[in-house]
Amino acid sequence: MKKVRLELSGLSCGGCVGVVKAALENAGARVERITLNEAEIEIGEGEDLEKYLRAVKDAGYEARLKE
Repeated sequence: MKKVRLELSGLSCGGCVGVVKAALENAGARVERITLNEAEIEIGEGEDLEKYLRAVKDAGYEARLKE
């Protein structure tokens, strides 16, 4: 497993956080921490990060890898 930090945008309330958390978990990530601006997730080694970025986008929000 590896830890990944995502920068989130478009979230404005706790409900948004819940939607994004559920989307990431449904895609297979383990969500360690999530705020309106950032998510720290754990994914399997060698997994395609795009799957998680798409899950957030499909939920109506934006995400990108945080350097």
